[in-house]
Amino acid sequence: MKTNRFRLIFIIFSTFFVWNCQKQTIDYEKIAIEVTKEAKSNLQEKLMKAMKEGGTEAAIPFCQENAMAFTKRLGVAKSVTLQRITDRPRNQMNLFSTEEAKIFSEIQKQKSNDGVFPNRVVSSDELVTVYVPIVVMGQCVQCHGKPENITKETKTTLQRFYPNDQAIGYEVGDLRGLFSVRFPK
Repeated sequence: MKTNRFRLIFIIFSTFFVWNCQKQTIDYEKIAIEVTKEAKSNLQEKLMKAMKEGGTEAAIPFCQENAMAFTKRLGVAKSVTLQRITDRPRNQMNLFSTEEAKIFSEIQKQKSNDGVFPNRVVSSDELVTVYVPIVVMGQCVQCHGKPENITKETKTTLQRFYPNDQAIGYEVGDLRGLFSVRFPK
């Protein structure tokens, strides 16, 4: 009798445990937002420090030397592949693929009346990729703005560090690119 009671309790507990484990899902979008928020915050902080120390002429070389490595290190620390991608790269390694270009275009068309672009989650058998918009803010236009609004010194520095630069012509609120946050399944 005690053996049967023990078996019944074990079966109920096991069933509950398995059922509960199957219910839990990973909120990839939430994690991606946290990772990209940290990336944006840290990059902005470091760029603002470089700007205070030497203006855009100091921030541009800092960005060229550190931005990609910082993004990659943060991704490794968070167990994801983290990239910044765009249709108009400053660094050609940030140019997105044909598939990513379609996603970018879709996101760009879905800007809300409040100026907010949606995130996009794409899942495959091996990966979940979350695309988080990178929106141009006020301080960005000093290096990414309309050519007529960028100082001669900044243009000269950009040309020296990024001779094939395409990342200009933006206005505040424009979609500059996307963070791509890839999670292995």
